[in-house]
Amino acid sequence: MTTAAYLSKYFKRITIIELDDVLNDTLSKSTPNEILDYRCRLESPTSIRSFRHKLLNDYGGRSYSLKDEARLVSSGTLLNQNLTKNLEWFCIDRFTLETVLRKELCLQFGNQIEWKCNARVLQLIVDQSANTIQGVKYRLKENVGSPLLDVYGDFIIDCTGRNTSSIKWLKDNFNLIVPTIQMHFGCGYVTFIGERFKVGDLSLDSKLIICSSPNTPHNNKGCYILPIREIKTNDENSLGILLTIALHCVNSEYAPNDSYENILEWVKENLESEYYTVLKSTKVCSPLIPYRRAIDDRKYVELLDKKWP
Repeated sequence: MTTAAYLSKYFKRITIIELDDVLNDTLSKSTPNEILDYRCRLESPTSIRSFRHKLLNDYGGRSYSLKDEARLVSSGTLLNQNLTKNLEWFCIDRFTLETVLRKELCLQFGNQIEWKCNARVLQLIVDQSANTIQGVKYRLKENVGSPLLDVYGDFIIDCTGRNTSSIKWLKDNFNLIVPTIQMHFGCGYVTFIGERFKVGDLSLDSKLIICSSPNTPHNNKGCYILPIREIKTNDENSLGILLTIALHCVNSEYAPNDSYENILEWVKENLESEYYTVLKSTKVCSPLIPYRRAIDDRKYVELLDKKWP
């Protein structure tokens, strides 16, 4: 979406094709709290300054001080303890941010940016003699057996899935082979949303951003605890914030995702004690969502130079 907003200066018509029904009435007309409820259940721009103001005041976003409110650790080293200048970290749930961004883009670029939702790109429309891509063929998800639909555009952004077939399409249409190297790294994470409560230790309760990164080969596990929204609560033990929590790994040392109890045991055995202390006092507000990817491809598209269509 940021790409589309930027490119609006250079292209008359931009088409964004998304796999999910992201512009349905449920999301487009939702209040900030309804968007958050939708996110936790996982049912599937104006000026930067005014947009930021809206996120802060209407959607519960907040800025945090990396110098005073964060604990960032890598290989046992605290990274932010000697900052000579305070840095600001703006926190908001990505799902909320994307939903609000779509609303803003529809308002500001309604005649220039077009969405094709609930669809998947399946083919390219090409002119081989001119070495150009003119458009794409797509199909709506609910019409599996229907004919493909054509869309032409000055610029088309395919957001219909991680595992795109673009490399195959380029080979089939232009006999273009993208140099690729497979990387075996066993990356994965378990993520969820939770409400954070006090643990009775000011050194932890005052740190609202807590991150520890994995560093192979000696440390293959890490954890991110990031605020996404301030909430109103009458519970004096609550810190009044919702978190996105991600337990991540490399080299296939995955965290469990079958129960929160097993997650706590994994954290207790594999991470620093403060993570167990914080997570033990966290109320889970969403499903536990796992992601695992053993192999990825590094594509050297820059080597194609002028062969690129």
